Amino acid sequence: MDSGKILPDDGKNKRDAGQSLVEFMLLLLVVVTLSFGFLKISNGNLGKIWQSYVRLIVDDPSQNGALTITN
Repeated sequence: MDSGKILPDDGKNKRDAGQSLVEFMLLLLVVVTLSFGFLKISNGNLGKIWQSYVRLIVDDPSQNGALTITN
């Protein structure tokens, strides 16, 4: 057994920690890029859908502009 022996430090742990940081930053960049891309696409499509619904309601010839409330 090697218990009690002090092994020389070859610097591998420091390199592994640096690689983990780089991998984390790249993964974070990918997630943020995908999130912003999804938001841009979905917000644009959602805006077009709302505009088409508003046009459909406003251009309806059966609407006479009067508000009638029935009990």
